[in-house]
Amino acid sequence: NPAPNPMPPPFRILCLGNEVLADDAFGWVAAEELRRRFPQMDVVFTTESGFQLLDYLCDIQILLVVDSIQTGNVPPGTLYVLRSSDIKTPFGTSPHYVGLLETIQLAKQLQHNFPENVIILAVEVVDCLTLGGEMLPAVKSTAGLVADLVGEFAQTWQPVSEGADRSCSQGLQKAIASVAAR
Repeated sequence: NPAPNPMPPPFRILCLGNEVLADDAFGWVAAEELRRRFPQMDVVFTTESGFQLLDYLCDIQILLVVDSIQTGNVPPGTLYVLRSSDIKTPFGTSPHYVGLLETIQLAKQLQHNFPENVIILAVEVVDCLTLGGEMLPAVKSTAGLVADLVGEFAQTWQPVSEGADRSCSQGLQKAIASVAAR
């Protein structure tokens, strides 16, 4: 495990999910692991969604979101690493449901002090609906990988000078390469 950075970078780790719904509890498990390993980092776990997330999205440079995803295309526990700019919001979204991506778009439009870099760490799950259900071991074990990746990112992230390219791509790529090499 990398040594914690003594001066944490200005980022927040936002873990989403519901601790009583089988695999959807992944966000809670990941948050607990991250808090244990990196007590100096800003780790938030919430069951909230939509507009209720706005307060968590502001006043930081980088936002790391930890969440579950259910595509059915890969084995449970597979970790996706995405940037919000890589994801297109589906056409025809409902005004009755506002998800993370719509909330990010709204924060940008409202010109809140919104992070320029949003990285989403999404873990493939199978069951997000069973109340009190067991989390699959393959899903649960991915919490350690997420914590490794966040730790490496914190070590490789470097503040940038005013006017420089503020992209976190290089630090993210270094973190992914370091964790993948293990």
